[in-house]
Amino acid sequence: MKRLVLAGLVLVAACSADAGNAAQAGTLTLSLTAAGPNDGAIVVVVSGGSVVSVDAPAGYQIASNSDGRGTHVMIVGSVTSGVLATLHVPDVSRASAYVVTVEQVADRDSFGLLDPARYQVTVGPTK
Repeated sequence: MKRLVLAGLVLVAACSADAGNAAQAGTLTLSLTAAGPNDGAIVVVVSGGSVVSVDAPAGYQIASNSDGRGTHVMIVGSVTSGVLATLHVPDVSRASAYVVTVEQVADRDSFGLLDPARYQVTVGPTK
């Protein structure tokens, strides 16, 4: 009988620990730390976790698709420092696992490609 009670307590404790670690869907924000004077488009790849969908803030248009490298996001508009997009993810507690790589940046007027190494986009909890 004691073994049965002990086994029951162990099972309840294990279930309680799992319930505390349940995934919590939510949003993360992509933010550009420094923009150029005439940026018109930026393409980034978000890796490290799945992205359910991507939303654009007012003034931007967004296209996205996912493949084995991650979620590719193209943001078009008068690109400035600040929020570029909102990512809907299955588990916001994994925010630190997401990595953003700037692939391309284009000038708004000439459409010429700019040096993506000059740009930094971060991902973090939505405020």
